[in-house]
Amino acid sequence: ARTQMEHALATRHTIGEAMGILMGSRHLTEHEAFDVLRHYSQDNNIKLREVARRVCAEGSLS
Repeated sequence: ARTQMEHALATRHTIGEAMGILMGSRHLTEHEAFDVLRHYSQDNNIKLREVARRVCAEGSLS
């Protein structure tokens, strides 16, 4: 259960970081940035945490 909690916190941090990147680069609100991640995740059938990881690694959604 502890590793599961640590993984959840790491995922949450990555999503927050990705949202921050999108907020800065696209001048979005927190809510809008999350929606961008969520829609990209759904439209491309990629897990939200993976979308967030890509944004953190590449600095944007290509």
